[in-house]
Amino acid sequence: MSHQDPRISAMFRRDCAAAIFAVVVVWLIYAFTFWTMRHVFDAANLTIPMALLGVSVLFLNTAAIVAMIRHYGEDRAAIYGIDIYYLDQLRRMRQDKGAVK
Repeated sequence: MSHQDPRISAMFRRDCAAAIFAVVVVWLIYAFTFWTMRHVFDAANLTIPMALLGVSVLFLNTAAIVAMIRHYGEDRAAIYGIDIYYLDQLRRMRQDKGAVK
């Protein structure tokens, strides 16, 4: 595609920002949960296993989001092009509906 629709880049940037925000929120929730539960983990001698499990889950979630962003970046014209096509069709249908015939 020689001329890329600027809406594709905007949609991609918005999706990347949302994905990064979601990962940061997950990290913060895990940190908060671990911090508030640390006394319970200590009492049950589970601090290290719970920390390892939490880090594993965070690593896998982060890796999945990074892979998704890379894939969307590589195929953004195909992925977002379909969305834009249908958004344009919907816009045309709404304009035609409001037009006087």
